[in-house]
Amino acid sequence: MKFFRKIKKILFSAQEIIWFFIHGIEEWIYPYRDRPVEYLYDDYDEDSISEINFLKTQMESANERIQRLQHEMLLVQSTVNTLTDKRKIIIKSKNESK
Repeated sequence: MKFFRKIKKILFSAQEIIWFFIHGIEEWIYPYRDRPVEYLYDDYDEDSISEINFLKTQMESANERIQRLQHEMLLVQSTVNTLTDKRKIIIKSKNESK
């Protein structure tokens, strides 16, 4: 049992050393984790920025249409439900009067 514990300690220390080196490489490759990312619009020309803005407005417009259609569908569904309820009441009253 002591032999297995020693092997586990050796493997764990080796794992920590490897992790330390990998973490150093990760910090070297990804240095932006400690500072905020700034978008540089100088890299884009005016056409791509206007195209991005156009696509954003198109998406907002589509979302507004979808929300409006969903609202209208809810209104239609509630109207249909009230009409079917009224129809059921009329049918019941006709059946009771016979």
